[in-house]
Amino acid sequence: MRDFKIYFEPQKLDDLRARLKQTRLPRPWEGVQWEHGTSTEALGEVLEYWQSAYDWESRERELNQIPQYLCEIDQVTLHFLYVKGARPQAQPLLLTHGWPDSFLRYVKIIPYLRDFTLVIPSLPGFAFSGLPPQGYCSNAQTAGLWHKLMTQVLGYKHYLASGGDMGRGVSCYLAALYPEEVSALHLTDGGLASELLQADPATLSEAERTYRQRAQLWLKEEGAYISVHSTKPQSLSYALSDSPAGLAAWLLEKYHAWSEAGLLSPDDLCDCLTLYWLCNCAGTSLRAYYANAYTLPPLGRITAPTAFALFPYDVLPVPEEWLRRHYEVVRLTKMEHGGHFTALEQPEAFTRDLAQFALEIS
Repeated sequence: MRDFKIYFEPQKLDDLRARLKQTRLPRPWEGVQWEHGTSTEALGEVLEYWQSAYDWESRERELNQIPQYLCEIDQVTLHFLYVKGARPQAQPLLLTHGWPDSFLRYVKIIPYLRDFTLVIPSLPGFAFSGLPPQGYCSNAQTAGLWHKLMTQVLGYKHYLASGGDMGRGVSCYLAALYPEEVSALHLTDGGLASELLQADPATLSEAERTYRQRAQLWLKEEGAYISVHSTKPQSLSYALSDSPAGLAAWLLEKYHAWSEAGLLSPDDLCDCLTLYWLCNCAGTSLRAYYANAYTLPPLGRITAPTAFALFPYDVLPVPEEWLRRHYEVVRLTKMEHGGHFTALEQPEAFTRDLAQFALEIS
């Protein structure tokens, strides 16, 4: 475990800005905004801000005020934020992000969670974390790395896990594989209820049939990225690694579709884009989809006490009855605002719900 500071050479930022300045956008699709992919007009505005007004250097200095570390576990270099709580016996809380975001999802909530000791790692292949020799890492494999980080590197006997998107999957495997150490889960989505898509509609409740129909339509109209990421991630990686405009178009479409309008600032978006670009991790971040599609072991019912904070603009919320069948749900909160990026969109509301849950189970 060694100290880490974010630093990118100035010429890398100069190169990024030069590439942005030379962007060649496709011919606009007249009369179309986001219906067939990223809006040319919206993308142009983000690229202009990214190139001429966004200040990564200041953001880098702010992030370096947060204690950060690297360690090696099972031949994988892991990057993580480690913020000790205000009290000596503060409860350790492990927070795991998803795609297409990063540890930045949780940076805004750090000031609100001083009663916890926060561990915020970068998923393998994201930001400053490496990958194992096989070149990919599933949610279950990541859970094994996280558990060693929490117990062997940091020395905790018990901890609370929280996450969304891939972070939900990692947290669930933690609870399933290490039930003695993982005291509870705080999750912001239930994932894709794939079993409902294969089920006979006659055996489903009305809410489950409605979900099945919505999910089938969503996968048809919105789910192409899953197929690409799961089967041919390397082909897409070349474009994302060579063109900042291409990277922005691919990621921003998801930020637009999966968040509540107006909650993410241009700086929030450019923070994400800059981190992906400078770390050259857009391609390696996709590999988790391949790993989860082909190497992920089965996961049974989660028996750890589980809280759900469900945000209204998230992707495909699953029926409450399905959640209660598959998780030991002890708290379920329907949040008033926010989408898939949860703590990044609604940091105060997120932390209130998490802190209340921790208090209830203590």
